[in-house]
Amino acid sequence: MEKIKILVIEDDQTQAMMYELAFTTAGYLVDVAYTGKQGITKAQEFKPDLIFLDMLLGDMKGQEILVALNSNPLTKDIKKVALSNLNKKEIADECYKLGVLDFLVKIQFIPKEIIEKIPGYLQK
Repeated sequence: MEKIKILVIEDDQTQAMMYELAFTTAGYLVDVAYTGKQGITKAQEFKPDLIFLDMLLGDMKGQEILVALNSNPLTKDIKKVALSNLNKKEIADECYKLGVLDFLVKIQFIPKEIIEKIPGYLQK
């Protein structure tokens, strides 16, 4: 069976490494992008099954990345989950309108809890 591929788009290198290690240890094939532009490119090349997207990157907002991914035939059907340090309903609502499956506030979830959610995301 082919491994499930996950792309993490996260500009905080420590957090990105933490997610990469956790997801890899759980048996997923993982790639990481540290900027929005890099994330969009990697989404097209790596063709992940699921993207975990930070909402505030150095070069772009997460919402801008979602619009770019959704408007590209190569990436529009990839399942996406938003990650944020900000627990703001307006941001979450905007992300849901842009098609994310979930909006996770980083400090509320340890990687193990996020890993437990992955099978559910993949079935949606």
